[in-house]
Amino acid sequence: MTDPDRRILIVDDHRATHEEVRQILGDAPRIEISSADHGVAGVERVRAALAAGRPYAVVLVDLRIDGTATIAQMWEVDRDLQVVLCTASAGPGRDAILQRLGASDQLLVLSSPFGLAEVRQLVLAMAEKGRLTRDARTRAAELARSRAELAASVTLARAVQQATADGLMVVDRDRRILTASRRFLEMWNFAPDSLDGRDAAATLHSVLGQMLDPEAVTARVDHLYSHPEESGTDELRLKDGRIMERLTSPVRSDSGEVHGRLWIFRDVTERRRLELDRAVVTERMAAMGRLAAGVGHEINNPLTYALGNIEALLEAGAAQGAQPDGQFAGGFAGGLIERLQEARDGLARIRVIVRDLQTLARADDKVGEVDLKQVIEQAIQIAGAELRHRAPIVRNYRTAPPIHGNQTRLGQVFLNLIINAAQAIPEGQAASNRIEISIRDTSVATVVDVTDTGSGIAPEHLERIFDPFFTTKELGAGTGLGLSISRDIVASHRGTLTARSAPGAGTTMTVTLPHTQRIPRTSTAPPAPAPVARRARVLVIDDEPLIARILQRALSRHQVTVASEARDALARIARGETYDVILCDLMMPDLSGIDVHEHLTREHPAVARRLVFMTGGAFTSKAREFLSTVKNDRLDKPFSLSQVHKVVDRHLATPA
Repeated sequence: MTDPDRRILIVDDHRATHEEVRQILGDAPRIEISSADHGVAGVERVRAALAAGRPYAVVLVDLRIDGTATIAQMWEVDRDLQVVLCTASAGPGRDAILQRLGASDQLLVLSSPFGLAEVRQLVLAMAEKGRLTRDARTRAAELARSRAELAASVTLARAVQQATADGLMVVDRDRRILTASRRFLEMWNFAPDSLDGRDAAATLHSVLGQMLDPEAVTARVDHLYSHPEESGTDELRLKDGRIMERLTSPVRSDSGEVHGRLWIFRDVTERRRLELDRAVVTERMAAMGRLAAGVGHEINNPLTYALGNIEALLEAGAAQGAQPDGQFAGGFAGGLIERLQEARDGLARIRVIVRDLQTLARADDKVGEVDLKQVIEQAIQIAGAELRHRAPIVRNYRTAPPIHGNQTRLGQVFLNLIINAAQAIPEGQAASNRIEISIRDTSVATVVDVTDTGSGIAPEHLERIFDPFFTTKELGAGTGLGLSISRDIVASHRGTLTARSAPGAGTTMTVTLPHTQRIPRTSTAPPAPAPVARRARVLVIDDEPLIARILQRALSRHQVTVASEARDALARIARGETYDVILCDLMMPDLSGIDVHEHLTREHPAVARRLVFMTGGAFTSKAREFLSTVKNDRLDKPFSLSQVHKVVDRHLATPA
């Protein structure tokens, strides 16, 4: 293979000279010889060879064909070209030639006569010199390009280093600081450029006084320096209250050799504060949920016997009949029935509020079909106090299929949106404002809009309202978590929560929930039992005496036995007493309704099927799990007397 750096061009108008040179150099290894008869052709050959990437190493030019002009033109084309100018002894002298072309180490003037061996040696030496010159120029260009790229990379790396919010420091294997970012200097109160080349141990010593636990910090740093392959993350707590997250890893070459260590310091003080605040809020909300569930359970017991007594009085008054003058037989004064009805209606409202609070407080993950209209109505009921003096609710409900999801969590979303809408409207202007809630069905999703006529949201705040802890409310009026949590809940249902608003133009929050596969609904409700006339044997197990008493009164046409303790009831059953129906409280201090069911299922399975559970709210996970799996009938407190009669009649109609 011919080495392109050993290509030789002969420019001479005598063909005999060409042959003579070929004979001189022909046996040299890896030589390629070309010819040109005149200067113009020689210049064009030089130009073409350079363009093809195969430049000539040496050109032999005869002075008689205007050699100096030809050489000058060739050098304009290829500045690395080595030239041998051949002259006759009678021609211009060397000094005259050099004066025309200038002194150059790329030019050799060879005057005749000359020995063939010397010509051969000189030409080959100049060819090698040309190759080395080209290599040197190429390497110099590559080096310059590499230096430029390196300088650009260093500039970019330094710019990135200075722009990052983290403090960066790089230490070499000898624990000398190679570089430290501006942020690092600010974090630790160092002057600019004060750490270049400084010993890392001395730098550490100068900041130990800021640490809460300097001994632990020193021990950790020494460990990492003695284990150069190790990476790590920890936190530093400072006396001024700051918390620094520290990350470190070895600096390696492409071959994997460790050349030093990178230290990264990140101020996480605000993040940790927010995390703590969020944890406190979450715990407070959980505690409020537990409190609401417990309070609901306790309220339901007195509600049950209060409603029961009022219903009994109303039934008694209705049975005695009204007189034309408004008096009732049996001593009922005029207007008393009306007052009892008002009291009943008020207690019914309390029952709805307690039920909705318990639903909201129930932190379960149960999913199923959810009627959005029902969920929204419950949220409106709970938010009644916020709505009353701010704006009326305008309902625009269209028919929409049920959503597959968690009713409790979706209720939390709509309660938050309704309360936010109410709080965007000033109090005392209800007549001139409104909150419109619309439900519409698209081909793929159900869309709910909550629109208020409130003050609206500024554009710079609109894009941040879903950020955790962001709030535009005054201090103490909000945590900034409501919309963030609501968006997460909607996202867990594969939906979206978006906002449209403008200052002074109100706000619309849109919840989009995708449809699930629609399954035809079939009625599974059992047929209503035929009226039962016979007297039932009823056992009431409840530790609340007033509830037991109201049940005795309500079921006076039946034989009712009351047991205030579950153990007493189980003892009666063990002695052979039989009952058509057993009304059993779910939550009792000694043995619970769950314990009664487990015992009867094990010892008297036929009797266990006659259990009807009365519950004021299952606020323990065990109770919720039990009620979700047990098949027995259930009466939710506060229940009506008609519900009690229906469940007793149903059991009487069912064979034992």
